[in-house]
Amino acid sequence: MDLARYDALITRLEDTARRAPARYVRAVVGVALLGFLILGLAIGLTALALLALALLVFAVVASGGKALIFIAKLGKLLILLVLPAWAMVRAAFTLLFARFPHPAGRPLTRGEAPALFAHLDALRSRLRGPRIHTVLVTDELNAAIVQHPRFGLFGWEKNILILGLPLLQALEEPEALAVVAHEYGHLAGCHGRLGGFIYRLRAAWGRLQALSEQWNDWGSRLIARLFRWYAPYFNAYTFVLARQHEYAADRFSADVVGSNVASQALVRINIAGLVEQERFWPEIDRTAARQSEPIADRSRRWAQLAAASPLELGSAACLERALKRVTDHHDTHPCLRDRLAAMAGDDTAPRPPPSLDHSAATVWLAGSLARIEADLDQTWRQTVAERWQARHSHLTECRARLSQLDGQAGFAPGERWERIRLMQELDPATDLRPEVEALLAVEPQHLSARFLRGRLRLEAGEPEGAEDIEAVMTADPGATLSGCEILWRHAQESDPAAAEAHRRRWQERADYEQRVEQELASLPPKAQLAPAELPAEVVAEIAALVARDGKYVRNAYLLRRILASDPDVPDYVLTFETRRFTLGDKGPAMCKALATGPYPVRLFIVHLGSQTYRGFRKTIKKLGVKPIFPVPR
Repeated sequence: MDLARYDALITRLEDTARRAPARYVRAVVGVALLGFLILGLAIGLTALALLALALLVFAVVASGGKALIFIAKLGKLLILLVLPAWAMVRAAFTLLFARFPHPAGRPLTRGEAPALFAHLDALRSRLRGPRIHTVLVTDELNAAIVQHPRFGLFGWEKNILILGLPLLQALEEPEALAVVAHEYGHLAGCHGRLGGFIYRLRAAWGRLQALSEQWNDWGSRLIARLFRWYAPYFNAYTFVLARQHEYAADRFSADVVGSNVASQALVRINIAGLVEQERFWPEIDRTAARQSEPIADRSRRWAQLAAASPLELGSAACLERALKRVTDHHDTHPCLRDRLAAMAGDDTAPRPPPSLDHSAATVWLAGSLARIEADLDQTWRQTVAERWQARHSHLTECRARLSQLDGQAGFAPGERWERIRLMQELDPATDLRPEVEALLAVEPQHLSARFLRGRLRLEAGEPEGAEDIEAVMTADPGATLSGCEILWRHAQESDPAAAEAHRRRWQERADYEQRVEQELASLPPKAQLAPAELPAEVVAEIAALVARDGKYVRNAYLLRRILASDPDVPDYVLTFETRRFTLGDKGPAMCKALATGPYPVRLFIVHLGSQTYRGFRKTIKKLGVKPIFPVPR
C-alpha cells in the first residue's frame, strides 16, 4: 500500500470513528480476526507440509524400504515437493518459537529505588493490573513498558518498565510519576478490554513484522508476503484506536498526579528533547575533537544542563517550536498542543516550567544514583569507544587540513568548498554565510554551496532560503530527500499544509529510490538489455581490467540494463565466456577475480556459460554487440 492510499484510509477511518464509533470498532475487530486467520493459514499450511513429510517417512518404514524404490523413481519431482514443505516447517517453527531480543538496560532493584517501586505497587492496586517484572534504567531520554514474550508467539510476556536516566534527571518526581502512570495505563488497559487487547496485538504484530524482514528462504518468504500485505491494513485500522489510547493514558496520568503536573511533564519532556538534540549532543561531539577517549561523566553533564534555568535552556523558544508541531498519521502520539488541550479542556497556551528543584532521579534513586550513573556511563563508553576514537582521528585530520588551507595564498578548484565543509564539521556554530557567499560569487552554479546557503537562510528566518533548496532539488533530484526534510522542518512550525506537501514529496522520492535500489540489487535472467553506448575511454578502461584479471576469459561483452523502475538510471552488465579447453569450470573463479575492479560504472559481472544467464548469448547476438575483449585490432 502506497503512502497516499494509507493516508486516505486513515482519514476515512477517523471520520468513521467520529460518526459511527460502533461500526469502527466492528471493523477493527474484523481486521484483527483476519490477522488470526492469516496466522492460522500459515500454521495450517505448515501442518500439512509436516504431515506430508511424516507420511513419507512412515511409508518408507512400513514398507520395509520398498517405498524407497518408488521415491527414487519420483526423483526431482519429490525434491520439488519436499524442499518447499521443509522450508514451510522451518518458517513456522521460527515464527512460533522465535526468541526476541531482551531490551537492553541496567536492572533496577527494589532496594535501589524503594520509592519508585512503592508507586508501581500503588498503580497496580489502583488499576488491578499486571505486575511489572523488571525495571531497567537506560541512557536514553525516554520511557516505555515492553511486553517481552518468553516463548515466541505463544507469549507468557514479561512486563518490563524501561526508564531513561536522562528523563528522570530532566523531570521533577511527580512529573516522572505522570510518565510512569501513562505507560502503566497502556499495560493495564485503562482504555478498556478491547483497547488493551488491540494494544498488545499491535505490539505482537510489530514483533512479527520485524522478524519476517529477516526471512530469506522460500517458505519463509511466502509467509512474509502475507504479513506485508496485511500489515498496512492492520496498522491503519488500529491507528485511530491507538491514538485514542494515548489520550486515555494521558487521562489516567492526570487522574494520578493531577492535570497540571501531567501537562507540565509533557512540556518539560518536549523542551528536554530539543535541548538534548541541539545543545547536549553537539557539545559532546565537539569534545571528541579535543580528547581521544569518551567522556566519563556523560550522566552528570546532562543532569547539570537539565537543571539549568529556563532562560539558560531557552525553554520559551523550545516550547514555542514544540507547540507549532501538528498531529499527523505517522505517529500514534498526538502533538503536544492537542494533548495539552485534551487534558486542560481548553487551548490555553502553557508557560515554560520553572527550574528543577529535586529531579526524579535524586528522589527515586537516592543513594544508588552515583552507582547507576557510573554503570550507565561505563556501558556507554564501551559502546561508543571505537566510533569515538575514529571520530577523534577524523576531526584531528580535518583540523590539520583546515590549517593547511588557511595558510595558502589562494585556492585551487574545489578547495573553497572543502574549507567550508571542514569549518562546518569542526564547529557547527561557526557563521559560514560569508564563506558561502564568497564561493557563490565565484561559482554561482555550485549546488552544494547553494544548498547550504538555503539551509542557513531558513535557519536565520529568511524565506528566500526555500528558493535555493528548490533550485538545487530541480538541478539534482538526488538532493530531494535532504531538501524536503529541511523544508518540512521549517514549514512545520509556520505552514502545516506546505509541510505536508514536502513530506509527501519526500515519501514519493524515498519510495522511488527504494524501488530503484531493489531492482539494482539483483539481475534477473530476463532483464531487458541494450548496447552499452559508453564513451570509448570508459570501455577501454573496463577492457583493461578484464585483461588484467580475466586469466581464462575468452570474450567479454558490455551491455546496458534497462531498469523498469527508471530507464534513465545507468546500470551495466559485463558478460564473459571462458576459454574452451580448461580444467574444470572457470566461470565462478573468473566472476570473483573480475569483481575486484574498480570499474568506472556500476555493473554486474556474469558468466555466459552459467545456467542462469545462458540466454544472454541470444540477446547479445540479436543486438549485434561486439566484444570489448579481446580488444579489436
